[in-house]
Parts: sequence; C-alpha cells; structure tokens
Amino acid sequence: MPINHLSLPTGPCNFALMRDFYLATLQPLGFKIYKQVDGHFVGLQAPHAGPDFWLHCGGQDFEPVDPKLSADENLKTRGRSHVAFDVGSRKEVDEFYAAALKAGGVCNGAPGERSYAKGYYAAFVLDPLGNNIEAVHFNPLWLRAIKAAPSVVMLVLGIAVGHFGFGYFA
Repeated sequence: MPINHLSLPTGPCNFALMRDFYLATLQPLGFKIYKQVDGHFVGLQAPHAGPDFWLHCGGQDFEPVDPKLSADENLKTRGRSHVAFDVGSRKEVDEFYAAALKAGGVCNGAPGERSYAKGYYAAFVLDPLGNNIEAVHFNPLWLRAIKAAPSVVMLVLGIAVGHFGFGYFA
C-alpha cells in the first residue's frame, strides 16, 4: 500500500524557515498550501493529489545545516530523514534542484542518472535541517506497463461487453 502522507518535524524556531524553504523548493512541482496553522503545521499538496507532505513544529528545536560544511559532514551530525518526490520529467528534477539551492538547500547530488537502475534520474539536496530531499524521475518500460495495465484491462473488458452484451462490433 502506498504512503498516504508524511510529516517532518521542524522545531518551533525553524518552522517558518522550513515552510518557506519547502514552498520555494516544491513550487516547480506545483505544490500549494492545503492547510496551515502558523507556527504549528502546514500541509502541502501537488496538483490532482491529496495533501501528502506536512511540516509540524514538533517539540524540539533542531540545529540547522552549516553551509560551510559539505553535505556528507552535515549528514553525519544532522541528517534525520530522506524524502523522495516522484516527478513527471527530468526537467522537473532539474527545476526542483535549482529551486532548492536558491532557497538555501545544500547540494547532496546534482541532477543526473543514478546507478541504482537504468533510467533513474534524480537530484538530492539537504533542507535547512539536514533532511535529504530527492526529486526522482523513474519511468522504465516495466513501470509504464504496470501503470497502463488497468486502462488496457478496461479497454478489453469494454470491447468484450460491447461485443457480447450489446451486439456491437458484429
């Protein structure tokens, strides 16, 4: 079963910083605010989707990333979570990456094809609190076939019902 939503803690002092970072970073992917209570939580949603990404102030403040350190050094002392956003194209990966860096993210892997699987194109940034955020476009032939399967089944079923049930296509 897929995940319905995810919420990252920010700590009270970093809530506004994190909200602003994610609004800027996810804007190229079409994310908008679904619901917000200032200083407490914000829910974001992509077009034609439910609110699946949330930030909440949590009860503890976290130390922000140190821009003078490399991503690896920041991850050793701050890394908390990894979140990957599935995007529709390589262009969206590139736009996500550029927006994240402009919003203050730290590079943790420039856009490019990864060795994990043929066609896995991704970019990674650390958000202001050291969470590893990824945008990925991965659409191999086998995955496209799985996504298309319900449509093909419905088409075949529709033809069969039309042919046998109503005498169409006779």
